[in-house]
Amino acid sequence: ASGGAAAIAEAEGDTNAEEPVDGQQDESDSELAKLIERTPEDPATPITVAYPTPSEIEAADEISTPPPDYSAAQRYPWHLPDPGMLAVARPGGITQEEIDRTSSRVVQSLAQFGIDVSVDQVRQGPTVTMYGLSPGWKGRSEESTGQRVRVDTILAREKDIALALASPSLRFEAPVPGESVVGIEVPNSHPTEVTLRSVMDAPEWNEFTKTAALPVPLGLGSGGEPVMADLARMPHMLVAGSTGSGKSVCMNAIISGLILTRTPLELRLVMIDPKRVELTPYQGIPHLYTPVVVEADRAVIVLKSLVEEMMGRFRQLEGAGVKNIASYNEKVSERMPYLVVLVDELADLMLTGAGEVERLLVRLAQLGRATGVHLVVATQRPSVDVVTGLIKANFPSRISFAVMSQIDSRTILDSPGSEKLLGRGDMLYMPIDKPKPSRVQGAFMNDREIEGVVSAWESGTRPALPELHVSFDDSDANGSTSSSSDSDSLFDQAVDLTRSQKTLSVSLLQRRLRIGYPRAARLMDELEDEGVVGAGEPGKPRPVL
Repeated sequence: ASGGAAAIAEAEGDTNAEEPVDGQQDESDSELAKLIERTPEDPATPITVAYPTPSEIEAADEISTPPPDYSAAQRYPWHLPDPGMLAVARPGGITQEEIDRTSSRVVQSLAQFGIDVSVDQVRQGPTVTMYGLSPGWKGRSEESTGQRVRVDTILAREKDIALALASPSLRFEAPVPGESVVGIEVPNSHPTEVTLRSVMDAPEWNEFTKTAALPVPLGLGSGGEPVMADLARMPHMLVAGSTGSGKSVCMNAIISGLILTRTPLELRLVMIDPKRVELTPYQGIPHLYTPVVVEADRAVIVLKSLVEEMMGRFRQLEGAGVKNIASYNEKVSERMPYLVVLVDELADLMLTGAGEVERLLVRLAQLGRATGVHLVVATQRPSVDVVTGLIKANFPSRISFAVMSQIDSRTILDSPGSEKLLGRGDMLYMPIDKPKPSRVQGAFMNDREIEGVVSAWESGTRPALPELHVSFDDSDANGSTSSSSDSDSLFDQAVDLTRSQKTLSVSLLQRRLRIGYPRAARLMDELEDEGVVGAGEPGKPRPVL
């Protein structure tokens, strides 16, 4: 038996795993989709995990590539961008007078139906304010009945309370976790703006980034507290919401939070953006392990390459005799960076080949945690043919923005509530360690902030970083190979670009040719060798000769 596989099993807490189910996958798919095992990550939160068998590791050896070489990048003094470039939120909120008036209306509207309650708790958030109702003991006769008002009686009067408050949407939480009250979330008349800086300026965030491997700022909670998460502990996240609900803004906040706190030595990103507009602004950052993928059929090939990369990481763990990436980085001098895969619009990928896409995503989700591979997948169509049962089972942490129906909410969260959200970043967040979702106002980022974060990483001359090894078949329709013909085509495009420029920078090559930093840096060296551009000074563009 392989020592690496046993170590990985221990790292995942798999001490009583069931035997793998045989005969449920086609033989041609065996390298990617067999031996799925189920084991509890936490007694209260079961998730699907798996680990590779010795035969799978040996099979992967036949198609293996050398581990990425980060020796040159380790000698470079990486500096994180200053989060002070981010926008400061404008003040907002509601007055105490409005809180008192709303509390009185809630109590009076229920009293009309003989329901005795008192408002014992108020938590003001940026978008909604939660009023905690304590059921009383009085009936219609205003005398004590000796029996407390039933919670179901309060919940049945939702529409009457909404009418009294002239509110378009109310959300009940009965009971509030850890409290003996029934919570009613009422939209604020003047919502408070929440920006990414609102979270990153909090003292809790600074402490959190010291211990979390992959810190992610999400927004502010229903009580105004900063909400953050460690993606390494999630370990994968599913994000869903209808058009305009704030889903893509959430993806931007996740990416920016990661690259503002982690260098390319600690984190590499793979972005898949079939919509071509949401993630492409990050094309120039050095964290990219491969250029932003915009073709759905090419995305499938990249996912296959990520599975091979993951198996290669297992071999590295096995060689070092460790259980997971955290232990590996403590033991060896050349750290293994975490690898985060972001997919913005799963539905487009599922149209390309639902079975294969599902199998690859599930494979990465089942095996990725020990090797530092984590997934963030977003979709605006949370139907069962997109968010399949197998995908949902392997993405235990979920975020739901406003959706059209209660059915969509149940598809994402296994509970209703998302259909009552207000949009514009209003979300329900359900992490792996919480049985019920909590309400959060997502952090907002505008295009100027995104450009500032990207520009901070684009500036300056940096060493070339390893790229993901992508193996394309001869029949690949994209023709996006690493062959000499492709290199010649890129070189010719770079020469054409210089004809309209007085100076040329690596970041300009990245943006215009839609390539990653390593390839753009190699192109710049080729242009210098051919006498097209001159020698440059560190941090400055090259002169065109």
